[in-house]
Amino acid sequence: MWQTARMRPITPRVLAAMPDALSATVFLWAWIDPAKNGGPARVKNLMLTMLFEFIVMHSSAMIGSMVISDMSRAGKFLGMAGLSAAYLLFVLAFAAAFSSSWPIWVFAWLFVCRFWYLLANRTTSEDAAKRMQTAWAISAGAYLAGCFITLFLPLPRLAITPEFVTAMQFPHNMSGDWVDHPWKVLAFGALYFGVMAWSKFNELWLPAPAGPLQPAPKAR
Repeated sequence: MWQTARMRPITPRVLAAMPDALSATVFLWAWIDPAKNGGPARVKNLMLTMLFEFIVMHSSAMIGSMVISDMSRAGKFLGMAGLSAAYLLFVLAFAAAFSSSWPIWVFAWLFVCRFWYLLANRTTSEDAAKRMQTAWAISAGAYLAGCFITLFLPLPRLAITPEFVTAMQFPHNMSGDWVDHPWKVLAFGALYFGVMAWSKFNELWLPAPAGPLQPAPKAR
């Protein structure tokens, strides 16, 4: 068994992967047993969560580009404040449309998933910027792959019956494969956040080590 010389102890890696692993578990649980903890409403919220994740992924790319730019500290602060305000208005519009505060909490949780690994692994600002770029590339690839896999591969509906889909009460003007087959979005979320948790646990977002691979120490 080979591992990089920079592989660290398991505890910080578990902490880095924990938010995404929890999100993947929630999606998988909703797919297996959708009737619990909110039923149709919970599944609809999780479907919108994947839309929010796309927005968070976009915003993190914008924030990351500012972090590594040559802008002054004041310019970076103003730019990030402007971006945050714009995305906050977007989230507040969703909250008003649904007459609920859940979009705010979901957006905040997705930001935790996005940046928690930086808090769980103290590093320099330059190294953090590189890690943000790598993590964004992994998330973008996982998001696109998850879209294609769940759209084109046959997936079991499990406990999401036609009656359950009817109970979700989608607006009549909404249509599409994910609206007709909501279990595909739940599979998408479980797959996407599972990949993100796996990548952070295995530290794929770390810059590649300069030295050659070294064998892991043998257990005694």
